[in-house]
Amino acid sequence: MGLAQFKLPIILFPVTLIVIVLFAFTTKYDTDASYSYTKAGNVTVRKVLPVTAGHMLGSYGMMMDATAMCVLGFGFLYAFCRKYTWGGISMNFFICGLCFLWCQVCTCIVHALFTGEYHPTAINIECMISADLVTAAVLITFGVVYGFVSPTQLVIISLIEPLAMKINEHIVYGYLHVADAGGSILTHAFGAFFGLGMTLGMGVRSRHIPEKNRLTNYTSDTFALIGTIVLWVFWPSFNGALLYNDVTVQQRVVINTYLAICASCVAAFAASSVFNKGKFVMLEIQNATLAGGVSIGMCCSFDLAPWVPVLVGALAGTLSSYGYSNIAALMESMEIIDSAGATQLHGIPGVFGALVAGICCLFGGSNYLFSYDTQWVESSITDRSGGAQFGFVLLGVLVTVLIAYSVGALTGLLMRIPFFDKVKHSDYIDEAGFYHASLKPVYHADNGDTELNGTNGGSYAPIADQGQ
Repeated sequence: MGLAQFKLPIILFPVTLIVIVLFAFTTKYDTDASYSYTKAGNVTVRKVLPVTAGHMLGSYGMMMDATAMCVLGFGFLYAFCRKYTWGGISMNFFICGLCFLWCQVCTCIVHALFTGEYHPTAINIECMISADLVTAAVLITFGVVYGFVSPTQLVIISLIEPLAMKINEHIVYGYLHVADAGGSILTHAFGAFFGLGMTLGMGVRSRHIPEKNRLTNYTSDTFALIGTIVLWVFWPSFNGALLYNDVTVQQRVVINTYLAICASCVAAFAASSVFNKGKFVMLEIQNATLAGGVSIGMCCSFDLAPWVPVLVGALAGTLSSYGYSNIAALMESMEIIDSAGATQLHGIPGVFGALVAGICCLFGGSNYLFSYDTQWVESSITDRSGGAQFGFVLLGVLVTVLIAYSVGALTGLLMRIPFFDKVKHSDYIDEAGFYHASLKPVYHADNGDTELNGTNGGSYAPIADQGQ
């Protein structure tokens, strides 16, 4: 067995060890998550903290919803290609495990870089939720490069992108003072444009992909639709989980997100029928139905009339469906590849959502203050006008796109280093080179085609792994 077969463990074991060592120096338990002690006379006893001291536990349910979105939602959504079903689900799972841990280290590193002060990350429910949001961006990037990257390359992506995202987040939040409760640009647009930059750096072109590897079948599309439903159901938690200490704002986030994603679901079905001669396209239904959750993200905390999120969601669903029907083909003609269409679900709707938030700053009364700080307390928090905040929102979009695309392109160039396993053009969107086959195609059709393609009546039968 050659060295090439062990490249993943050669990289992954040291990376895991480094993460463990860094965890020892960059993290600590939050004081409310640790035992504390007090004196009772001459006896030292454990101090029992009241429920109010652990108020973040109120967001545990929402944290698990966000985690389910990452592990289950994105996982099943990425099962859509018949030759990359295992790859889509399991590589998504792998990214979650690594990024959930690495994000805690990145938080400490970025804080130290910008402030010059070393403070270990306090591990609590809040930082777990924050890790979900960062991990989601990496999973969106995975959707762009789905089927083009090897497991060793995914390790590098999972280390670089969270660090870049945290830096971008610090700039947009800390210096530009642009809040983004649901991550329209800080999560969704960042992940999409990072992935597009990667495809440029890696030199991946649409002509490199074998057409047969792009095919879906009834089963794989059904799995992907299950992922869509999981994402759709839990999206309000994803947008509102971090606002555990302001029930009024958190309730508004949940309601605005729910209204927007319902509207995008309805609009996506209508638009798909219009753009595809009276029939639905499953790719659009799997994705455009979710666009409302992306677009409402930046302004979901705003004090909006109920019709506004409904309108935003409907426009987002229509825009996303149009993107899959028309813009995706234009991108491919320009040799820009986006395997899972993340540009149409996350990139364009994310930027659209930021523009909506900017407009709300202009015409939405005090909403420019929610754009400055999601949980502002006094109106004197800023001297900015609504117009000034609109300009900073646009600047936040520009900074995010530039950082994401440029760092993504540099990461793509890094992926060309020979040591990292590279996927051959003929193996794009084909997981066979990375898994032992425990299932074997069995011929059950009379059309002379022995390859399972979802239309010939073929099925899989389990066999022992005998190197066949």
